[in-house]
Amino acid sequence: MFPNLREKYGAEPVITPKAHSEYRQSKTEGDAVEPPQAVIFCYSNALMRYFTDIYEGREVSHYYGDLFLFADTGHSVGVMGNFGIGAPTTAMLMDELIADGVEAFLSVGIAGSLDDSIEMGDFILCDKAIRDEGTSHHYVESEKFAHASESFTAKLKELLKNRDETFHVGPSWTTDAIYRETKAEIERYADEGVLTVDMEASAVFAVATHRGVDAGSIFVISDYLGLSEWEPKFHMTKEDLHHLGDTAKEMLTAYSNRRSI
Repeated sequence: MFPNLREKYGAEPVITPKAHSEYRQSKTEGDAVEPPQAVIFCYSNALMRYFTDIYEGREVSHYYGDLFLFADTGHSVGVMGNFGIGAPTTAMLMDELIADGVEAFLSVGIAGSLDDSIEMGDFILCDKAIRDEGTSHHYVESEKFAHASESFTAKLKELLKNRDETFHVGPSWTTDAIYRETKAEIERYADEGVLTVDMEASAVFAVATHRGVDAGSIFVISDYLGLSEWEPKFHMTKEDLHHLGDTAKEMLTAYSNRRSI
């Protein structure tokens, strides 16, 4: 059971995001950059290149990874990418961005489908995620699911409807071990109505819950994990990811504008 020392939830950490932020800023040349209100988490290097090629903006390079702030949002919305994949690094970056003032996160990327009826190109709006990774259990007490921010997810759902997007709402299974996704697990979770498998959502939701900020997650399908055989379709995701990226930017811009009113 995670964590090994159960008393840690009420204990103070030795290193805090605020202390690390202050240290980082003290070693950074030039004026401090005003933090955005909302950040897209992007796990695809190709999608990050798309963002920086298509949109005007400015780069902030003092994080582990690249933060790009969109000019047409008044730099109130950014995208964080080029840091890899998985829950631990995502959680670390969330903590640092929250310490710097970010209020909302939208985690976007590819996911494996456990439901053959979901079409390539459909969006999956994840409302909760099975915590089959280690990171989330260090933020909030262990239970089966971590939940997306309810009001934020409701706003995302409304915006997807207004855009006339085809999407599904449901749970994902978040796991650290992509090459240890077994037939027994897939069968069990598919029977429970779990739509997808991913590597970050439950940690994103847990950090947001612990820190008191908004977080949501949207996927496009990259592969199908059927019980007979695996169907990889990663080569078909380029346009779907671009569409998801554009949609995520528009939704966070709307979120940021509402928060500014």
